[in-house]
Amino acid sequence: MSEGKSDGCFPFWVAGLWFLMLPFALAQGQQQPVAFPHDKHLKIGLACTDCHTGADTHAAARIPSVSQCMLCHAKVARQKPEVKKVIAYADKKIEIPWQRIYKFDSTAHVKFDHSAHFRAKIACATCHGDLTKETVAVRSVTHTMGTCVRCHRQNHASQDCAVCHY
Repeated sequence: MSEGKSDGCFPFWVAGLWFLMLPFALAQGQQQPVAFPHDKHLKIGLACTDCHTGADTHAAARIPSVSQCMLCHAKVARQKPEVKKVIAYADKKIEIPWQRIYKFDSTAHVKFDHSAHFRAKIACATCHGDLTKETVAVRSVTHTMGTCVRCHRQNHASQDCAVCHY
């Protein structure tokens, strides 16, 4: 390649390096308003999509609303300290201020679609860790552009930049 000419890959590599420096998860150790025991809920047979609706049908997986929690906890485990916190939010008619654990930084220009991964039968644990062994969700998997590209290659998914980036 002669000086001053671009082979067309420069923008891709710049974006890739930038993405590597921008983890899409928030800082470890962040406090949740309710110590939600993922392990116990999964152990009784709930699926991730029972609470995180939309992960199977939409780009974004929703964080559960307090009314969704109350579908069960209006009657179940009402005397447990953490459930009492949920009930208090419901009684005040305010949403639980959950702290998002995983997200892409807006400057990474990533468009992530949960439903595409669900349809491809990528287990939630692949990207979010094994929550059967966790109580309160913490970032247990760190993603970079490299981990995403590696997974796309292993699963024969598109590696076209426009699939994930805008």
